[in-house]
Amino acid sequence: MSVIRAEHVEELVNRTDPSPLLVVLEGRARVVSRDQLEEPEHKGALVVADRDEILGGRGAEEVTRADAEALARRLDSAVGELGG
Repeated sequence: MSVIRAEHVEELVNRTDPSPLLVVLEGRARVVSRDQLEEPEHKGALVVADRDEILGGRGAEEVTRADAEALARRLDSAVGELGG
């Protein structure tokens, strides 16, 4: 079963806060703001990517569903190799 799915990638690129992050915590992926990482409930979260890394200079509107699915598979595989 995948931890990171296309929905997570889409949420990351579409968030309106200035610095959203895709993290994995306790085996679950979630999108949080950079400020939320300071909160106790996010202690130990593995930062997978930030929006700028995902977008790579393109706009959020340029990320298609197929792009999000492909990226989610790659990120999920990388996290799996880390044991996250």
